[in-house]
Amino acid sequence: MKTYDVHFNNSSFSSNKGFAVTVQEAKNYIDLHNGTNTSYFADYKGGTVSIVCNETGATVREYSIK
Repeated sequence: MKTYDVHFNNSSFSSNKGFAVTVQEAKNYIDLHNGTNTSYFADYKGGTVSIVCNETGATVREYSIK
């Protein structure tokens, strides 16, 4: 079973949470916190947050940070 992490990016920096969760759990985390000052969402406003496969490095979904 593949696991997924949440990655934050803007024009200058990138960070990740270090999660090993399902795609749905990663999406739920993003839906719950996007647009808030929780975690990296505050630091990366105007950037992107992505769901990335830990095993392959492939980006599954990408969202704009509100």
